Amino acid sequence: MWWLGLFFERLSLDVVERGVVVPGTALALCDRRCVLDANDAALELGVVAGMKRAAAQALAPSLRLIERDPRAERRALESAATWMQQFTPSVSLQSDLAFETLDEASSPCGLLAEVAPSLRYFGGLRALLGRVHAGLRSLGYRVRIGAAPTAGAAWLLARHRHASFASPARLEQRIGALPARLLARTRAQRALLDSVDVRTVRDLLALPRAAIARRLGEALLDELDRALGHRPEPRQWFETPPVFDLRVELLTHVEQAEALVFAARRLIDPMTGWLAARRGAIRAFTLYVGHEGRDDTQIGIRLADPTRDPERLLSLLREKLAATRLPEPAHALRLHGEDIVTLPDASGELFPSPGAAHESLRRLVEQLQARLGPGHVQRVRVAADHRPEAAYRIETVDALDPNRLRESVPAPMASLPRPLWLLERPIPLTERNNRPWWHSPLRLLAGPERIEGGWWDDSLMQRDYFIAEDDAHALYWIYRERPGIDGRRGWFVQGRFG
Repeated sequence: MWWLGLFFERLSLDVVERGVVVPGTALALCDRRCVLDANDAALELGVVAGMKRAAAQALAPSLRLIERDPRAERRALESAATWMQQFTPSVSLQSDLAFETLDEASSPCGLLAEVAPSLRYFGGLRALLGRVHAGLRSLGYRVRIGAAPTAGAAWLLARHRHASFASPARLEQRIGALPARLLARTRAQRALLDSVDVRTVRDLLALPRAAIARRLGEALLDELDRALGHRPEPRQWFETPPVFDLRVELLTHVEQAEALVFAARRLIDPMTGWLAARRGAIRAFTLYVGHEGRDDTQIGIRLADPTRDPERLLSLLREKLAATRLPEPAHALRLHGEDIVTLPDASGELFPSPGAAHESLRRLVEQLQARLGPGHVQRVRVAADHRPEAAYRIETVDALDPNRLRESVPAPMASLPRPLWLLERPIPLTERNNRPWWHSPLRLLAGPERIEGGWWDDSLMQRDYFIAEDDAHALYWIYRERPGIDGRRGWFVQGRFG
């Protein structure tokens, strides 16, 4: 059995930074009295943890001070747990016990995931660890990961250092080398460990067990026993929410819709993780842009076929935002997933399949519709009609029905080839010596092909078509009206061969 412990070392600050619209904004996390944490831009201005709020604001007037929001942190961690379930369904929230108060200790700050059944599929433990770490970094989280045969050991390793491993054979040795302060729950316990010169867990295990329980409490020993695998550790598994709906507050009011792309990425990536956890894909989603004092602006995206590719979704959203005018400055974003379908995992192919061309066409249609609007993307569709003027239709492309993108109506069988280039209206030809004339005498090479139809829609047509050649060897598609059709008689040119 293998567990991954994921310790979000700066979760509170990561949650605040999700609302950053302009990269490089200096901000600090604080409580009512002092600064709790600061990002890199604030650190460059001299703002550090422990500084008084007034002093930090005086030192850096452009600094944004944001109060910690435990509820937002829990929602963010649940979103990360949902994303993590694409690797394993066995994910649980984990609280750090090294807090002074019960309220703080009850707030989760990490995840534990049982990954033993997934290792072969994802290429082994180290490959999975690298993939999880890179994915969480792209979501905006700074995380340390530990791996061990027990959940408790994985959590202790993650809290101590990133990419720490403990094999079953060396579990006790690796845990024994960890600092004993990782097990302390209060400052008093840490001070007691320092006073008796207990630096490592190995030093702690050398003491009488009864003395440890009396001076430090049974809870510390229970945690250590679970980490070493001496006691079972039942866990409550996290359940994936049935609907994806995530909101982020922006740190500044944004007037241009295009500037929302950076913050929207923080919503797209968790949604694709949620889709992967459900083995699903999305065909429609809506981005709600929040304003003060008026209804949200809704930006809907519909896809030609379901997907959970974050780059594809973000590309469509970027095109849509570029064509959107905000009625008022935006202060929040909310992403709601719609029309979720089950998407089986695609198998690898050595050679491109015909479906790859259709997928490229659908993606092109999606981008054009996002930029120009659904009603402005049209196509020419073949119709089952012998008459050239009625053999095609110009219609709006329906991106919601991918089958229609490759749907084709078989053209009626013709005895003569037809040109791709047709005139908007046929042009009358003159006759010389009973031969059609178009810049020079025309010589009939093939024909006739008689087309007679249209009586059912009051567009009766009776024509004899020929392929003709002029003196420059250019080929034309011409026809002769049969006598008695609305008085129109003679020769007409309707198209030219390339």
